[in-house]
This record gives sequence, C-alpha cells and structure tokens, in this order.
Amino acid sequence: MLPFGRMRTSAPLWLALLACLFAACHGAPAKPPPPPCTFVCTAPSLSRLDLLAGQPGGPGWVDGVGAAAHFADPWSLASDGAGHLFLADGNMIRAVDLASRAVTTLAGSLLGVGGTDGPGAQASFNTPSGLAFYGGILYLTDTENHTLRKIDPASGMVSTIAGAYGVPGTTDDVGTNARFREPEGLAVDESGNLYIADVDNNTIRAFSISTGAVTTLAGTAGTSGTTDGVGAAARFSKPKEMTYDGAGNVYVVDSLNQSIRKIAVATATVSTLATFQTIPQGVATINGAVLVSLGDHTLVQVAADTGVVTPLAGQSGMQGFVDGAGGAARFNQPAGLWADGAGGLLVADNGNHVLRKVALAGATVSTYAGAKSSGSADGTGTQARFFAPQGLVADDQAVYVADTANQVIRKVELATGVATTLAGASGQPGNTNGAATDARFNQPEALALDRTAQILYVADSNNRAIRAIDLASRAVATLSYDRAPGDPFTSLNVPAGLALDGGRLYIADYGNDDVVALDPKAMVMTTVAGKQGVPGPTDGTGAQARFYGPQGIAADGQGNLYVADNVNDTIRKVEIATGKVTTLAGQPQTPGHDDGVGAAARLAYPLGVAVDGVGDLFVADSLNNSVRHIALATLAVTTVIGSNQASGVLLGPLPAQLSQPAAIALTPSGALALISENSLLLAH
Repeated sequence: MLPFGRMRTSAPLWLALLACLFAACHGAPAKPPPPPCTFVCTAPSLSRLDLLAGQPGGPGWVDGVGAAAHFADPWSLASDGAGHLFLADGNMIRAVDLASRAVTTLAGSLLGVGGTDGPGAQASFNTPSGLAFYGGILYLTDTENHTLRKIDPASGMVSTIAGAYGVPGTTDDVGTNARFREPEGLAVDESGNLYIADVDNNTIRAFSISTGAVTTLAGTAGTSGTTDGVGAAARFSKPKEMTYDGAGNVYVVDSLNQSIRKIAVATATVSTLATFQTIPQGVATINGAVLVSLGDHTLVQVAADTGVVTPLAGQSGMQGFVDGAGGAARFNQPAGLWADGAGGLLVADNGNHVLRKVALAGATVSTYAGAKSSGSADGTGTQARFFAPQGLVADDQAVYVADTANQVIRKVELATGVATTLAGASGQPGNTNGAATDARFNQPEALALDRTAQILYVADSNNRAIRAIDLASRAVATLSYDRAPGDPFTSLNVPAGLALDGGRLYIADYGNDDVVALDPKAMVMTTVAGKQGVPGPTDGTGAQARFYGPQGIAADGQGNLYVADNVNDTIRKVEIATGKVTTLAGQPQTPGHDDGVGAAARLAYPLGVAVDGVGDLFVADSLNNSVRHIALATLAVTTVIGSNQASGVLLGPLPAQLSQPAAIALTPSGALALISENSLLLAH
C-alpha cells in the first residue's frame, strides 16, 4: 500500500455523474466498478486543433505570421526592395512580408525533389541555394540540379534559364547550353549581371540577364587553391555564398579556404579580405562593412577597406538559441544574411530553423519569424515551455504531462491553459522520493491516473521504476514489488507506457519487449505477454507472443489492452484474461503511411495510443506526423489529424498539421490531448 494512499468518501452529484459518464466511455480505472451509466457514449467528433500550452516551433513547413511560421532548412536570403524577402528553404522558396512578418510558400514543396518547371507547388527543386532579385524577377541557383532558374513572384512560375537539369559541367555558353557543377552563391549588380559561385568547379561565373550568356569571371575549373590574381589566374576552394556591394565589388565565401574573397568585377581582380579560424557561411554588405556568419555560431563585421574583423553577435563555439545583445546572443549555424539598408540585418539561423533580426547599432538580436519550442517554464498558454514531453493523461479538469527531458511532471488546467510543476525539479535528474519539487525523476515517460484514489503513476524510465504521486499532498513514492512465484519477470528495463485497468497497472516495457502487470496493493509483478529480452513480431498467447519496442499502452475498460508496438510499426491488442496478442493494424517493420483495413494499413513508429471504450482507438503515428483512427469493429485505419506530406504544427480546422506527435490522451469530454513540438495541443 502507498503510505499516503486514500479514497475520496464523498463528492458532489455532478462529479459522480461525470465519473459515471467517463467510466462508460473510457473504462473505469478503480475497484469496485461504478454502477451502470445511463448516458449514451459516442465517438469523439473532432473538427479543429488548438494550443493549450507551450510554444510550437522547430523544423517544418508551415505558412503563418511570425512565430507561427515554420522553416525546414533556411539558407539564403534576397529582397525585392519593395517590402518582401525571399528565402531558400529546403526544396522550397518562401516569401516573407517584412511589414507583417507573414510567411508564404512561393514555389516548390517540402517533399518535392526534382527539376520541374511550372507554377508554384507544381515546380520542384533540388537544394535551391543562392537568391538574387532583379527587374521584378527572382533568380536562384538550383544546386543539385546544376542549373540557374528564375521565378516570377506575381505568378509563381518557375523556369530554367541556364544549365541542364542533372547534367554537370564547365561549359561557358548561352542559356541551357551552358553547364555548372553545383552552383550555390548568387549576387546581382545594377546592370543585370548575375554572379554565381560554381562550387565544384571552384570558379565564379557570370550570367547576363539580357543575353543569357554564361562566362567564367575568375578561377579555373577543376583547379583549387588560395591564389589571389586576375581572372583565370585566381584560385578558390569551394566558393559558396556571395554578395554585391553596389560599388563594383563581389564578396565571396571561399569556404574551404576559410576566407572572404573580394572581386573587383571591372578587372576580375581577386584579393583576400579576411581569413577565419572557422568556415564562413553567409555574407552581406552595408555601409562599407562586410557582415559574415561563421561556423562557430557567431556573426562578425569586416571592414571593407582594411579587412579588420570585429565581433558582432554570438559567442564562438557557444551554440544555442538566445535573444540578446552582442556576445549574450546565441545562434545555431547562422547562414544566409540580408542587410536592410536601415541598420538591420536578417539572419537565416539554420540550425534553429528561424529567422533572427540584428539591430546593428547595439548588436541586439531578436527572433523575427519562426520559433524554437523547447524550454522549461510554468505559465499560461505560450508562456509555458516543455522539453521533449512523452506522456499524457487527463481528468475532467487538467492534463498531466510527463515532461521527460526536463525531469518533471507538469499539470495543465484545461480551462485556462495554466501550466504548473507538480513534482520534480527541472534539469535535476535523480531518484529521490519526497514532497513535490523535492522529489527527483530520471526521464519520466508515461503516466496513468487513478481518478478515484487521486494517485498519479509515473513510468520513470531511466530509474527503471514506477513512481506514484499523491495529488492531494504531491508526495512522491517509489513502488516496491515482488515477482509472482514462477513468473519469468526479473526487473523493469525501460518502462515506457502505462495503463490502469481494474486497479492494476499495465506497463509496456520498451527495453524488455514485453507487457507486465503490477498490482499496487499486493505489490506483485507478473508478465502478461511477450518474453523478456526477446523481441519479435509474433502473435500468440502469453510468453509465445513477441513485441519489439512496445511504447504506448491503453486499456478500454472491457478487458483489453492496446499497444503501440513502436519498432514493429504496428498496433497490437492484448486480452488481459488470457494474454492473447493479435496485430490490429500495420505490418511488422514495414513503415508507411497508407490508410486501409488491418494489415493493409501502414504506420511509422507509433508512440502513443488512446481508446474511448466504444470502439475508437487513436494513435500518435510519430514519423507520419499524424494522428490515426482505428475503428475497432472493422479495423479500418484513417488519418484524422496531420499528414505525412507536411511537418510542423498548424493550428485550426482539421486536418491541420503536426510534427512527430509523441503522446496522446482522451479527456472526459472526448477531446484529444496530444504532444507535438514540445507543446500541448487539444483536438476537439
């Protein structure tokens, strides 16, 4: 028995009726079962996705305003000079309205890789890199396609203007007769000449917009080096990003030479402006200064006349995501740069998947668009922060969250979105029992709630233990247990899923590849199904069955368990009375995203499951960025939230968008609480 265990002896009538409704719909977790309910349960009707707490953010593809936008792989930047910024983002070209910070997709798509010309999403790219704007047209280098292309922003029409799709080479010629070898950086002068860093040719090429002619300005194809000189006598080593200063000079990121090179275009004279201890990434010019992003996560300023280098923002070797001034700011692989001419610099902070803004006067860094979601903070709504949460369970008032990487258990009020720390201390792993924040956890992964006794159970995975929290006192205790006589169970390995049914805890042990049961009163552990330490996909009874990385587990209150068999990419059913295991959906170790019936459906690393007790099973299908629904009567699998074709949290009408949902739980009202991008979402 838990030293703090207690039972509620009385409750208002409306709470009793609510408990009755929940038991009928979701299974009664406590003994004895409540009297039969007279309510009619229906499957949840879901229509939209909303934020309850946390800040969605991270890699993905979501058009939106400011922090609501998501970027996949932000790299180069260019402006039309009329209030719009263009961004090479993965295999997409995105547009940013500088006044409103609204981000839209101009051309390409997240998963579309190719070299097709056409309008908007019908066009495809393969690593577009350099961008330049001239005469109302956006020009870009399509690096892995070895081509130079253009986009009309008014129509989104994409056309190839030089080079041949998939055909590398060194040829100077006109239009598609010319050849490039992984062109990357791009700059344009006031006369309509494009300058191209032809990376694998180690040359700087020029393209005349008016004639379509491609010529070599500096360097010699196939020959690398560090030599300053004129035209073909100069040498480069993997030249990449570049910019034009408006005064006849092109500045080139000469990556493997770890330097910024300057080319006086009129004479094709190449000189070395500055050399660094790390690889430069992006370059821009403003008011006689050359601004450079470096591979050590910093920004520096280089005097264009003397080459003197001055730190601007970030701290060398200190990767992170912190807004602030100068050395207090943190970046993660800052790449493309664009100076707005009014004392501001926009930075494609590639590793953080956001755009940052630097006010040059004070080197003050702020986040301009996109968001990074992880953190540790109590608060309301977007003020709250979580870090890789893995477990959820809900009652009629709150959702409880296993905030795994923060090592704490959080409580989020359903009515207000207020998040508070229930137990544990952020960033302080351990195994200490005690009251509230005096207790310590080590990677808590799953939760189960005894609503009658008001006990919250925690699968504390790295401690290989089951912990219990008395919700009234917030005291934490570790459950000690014995092995049932003759049972092969020895100890927990990585308990990753919890379900409560009939007063017993059922544990999906990811590390042992089995499902076990714990009686919290008798403190005895028994094996339900699977064989400890022997993975596999086999259906069968008890020890004849095999699991491979079982993760989420849910009980329907009618004698059945449902298991997200993670590495097998399947959903399994366990009959508690007999230990019989059957596969309901998916094919073992055959990931996919297809809807279908039973074995015809495909899942990809399912993590969480929730069941409503009236024939509806919901699955957090992590690598498909979606929530799937399984009608238990027919085993028909459908996608209800998100899509495998898109990544990133997009709120609003379903199907909306998700990014690798990690956990899922049903609330008493029939809403789905789920975790995605370190945020707690509610589908209802």
